[in-house]
Amino acid sequence: MTEPLIVLAEEVAGLRDLFQRRLLEDRGRQQLYDRLYQELEFGRKNLVLQFLAPVYRELLLILDRVGAVDAAPEPAVASMVDELTEVLARRGVRPIEALGLAFDPRWHEAVEQVPVEDPKHHDLVLAERRRGYLVDDALLRPAQVLVGRYAHDG
Repeated sequence: MTEPLIVLAEEVAGLRDLFQRRLLEDRGRQQLYDRLYQELEFGRKNLVLQFLAPVYRELLLILDRVGAVDAAPEPAVASMVDELTEVLARRGVRPIEALGLAFDPRWHEAVEQVPVEDPKHHDLVLAERRRGYLVDDALLRPAQVLVGRYAHDG
């Protein structure tokens, strides 16, 4: 009777060893997959920034030119602007919020300082000359802004 118990104990020990090895292999495999996915995402972002960002910038300049026209654009032109804006948004291109926020040199380019009488408006973005954009979370172009500057008298 002890012989079958010894055999059974050895089989259980062998199965436990096999289970532990497989578990370690699975963890290692999952870590490898995670690392590969991270590298793939990093490569995709670099591809976007290196090759597509210049195209996105050119398209944004076209949108800027259409928006700079004083008269309301023709309906066909307005429709194309809307479609182009939607295409860029689907590719991760989104505008940078600036107006009324604190000046942030990471996202804003100060093109002019405007004197303000209220110290609460010091270093606030008062106006936007040209809209800035991000692609995913990377800067595509900074927002060109007018920044409030409080000069304390006395």
